[in-house]
Amino acid sequence: MYSIPENHDAHSPLPAWVNTRSRIYWYDQYVLNEQETAFRAYDPDRITEELVRTGADIIAIYAANQYGIAYYPSAIWPQHPNLQGRDYVGDLTTRLRAQGKKIMLYINWLDSKHPEWNTVRLGQQAAPDSVMEYPLASWADPDRPNGRVLALAGGQWQLPCLNSPKREQVVALAQEIVERYQPDAFHLDMFLDSDICVCQYCRPALEEICGTANLTQDLIRAHWPEYIDWRCARTAALLAELAEVLRPHGVIAAHNGFAPLFMPALRGMSEECLPSLDVFVSECFDVFGVPCTDLNSTSINVRWQHAIGKPSWILRHFSPIHYAHWTITPAQWQLYAAACKANGGKIFGPCGVGAHPDTTSTQAALEAITAGLDFYMQDADLDTGAESAARIALVFSWATRKYDQADLLGMQWSEEFNGWARLMIEEHLPFDIIVAERITTAEVLEKYDLVVLPNVVNLSGRCCEMISAYVCGGGRVLATAATSRGDERGGTRADFGLGDVFGICWQGEADGPFAIAGHREPEPASGCFQQVATEAKTLAHVVAVDPAGSLAGMKDPMPMEPTPWPAFVQHPFGVGESLYAALAIGRYYTLHGDAHIGTWMAELLDAVLPARQLVVKAPRTVEVTVWRQPALPRTIIHLANRSVPWTLPTGARQITEILPVHDVELTMLTPYREPKVSCRGADVTVQRDGDQLIMQVSVLHAYAAVIIEPSGTNPTVGRC
Repeated sequence: MYSIPENHDAHSPLPAWVNTRSRIYWYDQYVLNEQETAFRAYDPDRITEELVRTGADIIAIYAANQYGIAYYPSAIWPQHPNLQGRDYVGDLTTRLRAQGKKIMLYINWLDSKHPEWNTVRLGQQAAPDSVMEYPLASWADPDRPNGRVLALAGGQWQLPCLNSPKREQVVALAQEIVERYQPDAFHLDMFLDSDICVCQYCRPALEEICGTANLTQDLIRAHWPEYIDWRCARTAALLAELAEVLRPHGVIAAHNGFAPLFMPALRGMSEECLPSLDVFVSECFDVFGVPCTDLNSTSINVRWQHAIGKPSWILRHFSPIHYAHWTITPAQWQLYAAACKANGGKIFGPCGVGAHPDTTSTQAALEAITAGLDFYMQDADLDTGAESAARIALVFSWATRKYDQADLLGMQWSEEFNGWARLMIEEHLPFDIIVAERITTAEVLEKYDLVVLPNVVNLSGRCCEMISAYVCGGGRVLATAATSRGDERGGTRADFGLGDVFGICWQGEADGPFAIAGHREPEPASGCFQQVATEAKTLAHVVAVDPAGSLAGMKDPMPMEPTPWPAFVQHPFGVGESLYAALAIGRYYTLHGDAHIGTWMAELLDAVLPARQLVVKAPRTVEVTVWRQPALPRTIIHLANRSVPWTLPTGARQITEILPVHDVELTMLTPYREPKVSCRGADVTVQRDGDQLIMQVSVLHAYAAVIIEPSGTNPTVGRC
């Protein structure tokens, strides 16, 4: 279960509903500043009936839209004129509350009133006021505060700088909304940006950091730790100001944190923001084609939300990204809902360009959303009091994400992390994500058979001590590349902080194509590898390649002689063991997906694991997770099927079906002396071989759950 975050106000404990499996309808109501059809069919009774019919437990309602226009009679921002003074927010809030719904009110950071506040990108030539060339809306009143409303076309959104006066307005607007409507939750969207801003509000701080007015990307990179600390602190300060408004009223802070696993530190979302967030809201980002994302991304993101101690709220765009107001297919709804169910997700539902500007909704969309939410809520009892029983931990580091910047967008850490996460899902290895900054005692790690450190460059001395104590006491680690070469403040160590655990000494690094010996013949790889000296057991060496380079202009020079540099090192430490890979092998797997690299990764895992928690016979597209409900007790094996047609479904085509998988076989040590096995969503047959349970699911569709319970009061005989 999720617990109340340690940094949450002790006088305002989180209500149970934020952490209970539930459905949310993100009622996106887009309208333009100049649009005759806007609110033309406004009928709060009809809207309420449609929303209630979906079965959603929580309704997110626009209080102000992407153009900074209010949908209620605000004293701060102008109200959309087509509402004719009607209180859209009050109308819907009152009616939905009467139907027992939780209410979230939503505002957007984007604007159309103050172009002089907009972000000015580093290197941008145009003056910030050049966007004033847009005409004013016909109803604009430039003589009134916030009355200079531009007539922007759809999608011509303008992003105010985080340090502009916009932040004071947003805090004031939150105060107005909370005091007037007392919502259950409040949401700020689209306040994060991946550009370096040099506007009049940012430039003084940047010039002080860099020591010059001549700002360049190279200078920012040279002063990266100071810059990113400032950037993240400014984001955290905004969220803290909002928390000071929300929490005295008992309003949940549910801002859009997006998905930090798939986004650079430059966006400003950091560990410092967590104290001001009560839940973590993420959109499913594979839909946007963001690097490192695929059909496994939702599962990985939910695990990460669990790791940071926040209830997991997942939003899925209900429409194809290229076409508003329509609907994704039932297969897509089931695929994402199954990922959330298998990983302990809590709140799930649709977001995106929802209702038409006139406030009517596509009936096909309403029906698809209703069916998707119904599917999500099936077997919700399996989530009550459940906790992950995974025996592998994959380590995420806020400091590495923040400071390990090979370029300003700095996503190499993500490529390595997500490569390992994806590989373990494909190998049917249940794993948790844990946060390096939370490893304050060795006991944090003791429940795990293996801890994977995927190029976790920046680790504190304290964290290194705890990992060392864990391995010395019998634990196992698998680490890659430059893990522990940096400290938690962005500094670089002379050697690995965990060098004694890995049995290596740093000698240098090299970047480019190479090969790895160890199998029948050297196999190709490329990227940066660490040159290390060791007296420990070397499983494979790096092989040099033809210095002439590739004949075809690709990364395929011919392997030559072995080098003295080990690729993989296995080392006993205390009564535990480490396995070190000198390259960012997970990153290579993310970028290229080569089968031989995946084979290497699986072999490394098996070389250091005492045994696999489950032996699974199923396609690699079937996700397997293991959870337990101690209070009942019962153990649950979730199966989420992501077997979809091969024809580029996530980009060029929509997923229209989930292919059924036959005869999925699961073998594991029985957790109870006399187990009783059943299955939700499929048929299961069971055999017993000593302490081993062999379970076969006849046909797996989108999702199934195998449930293992004790017969009578028999005691547990082993870990599941």
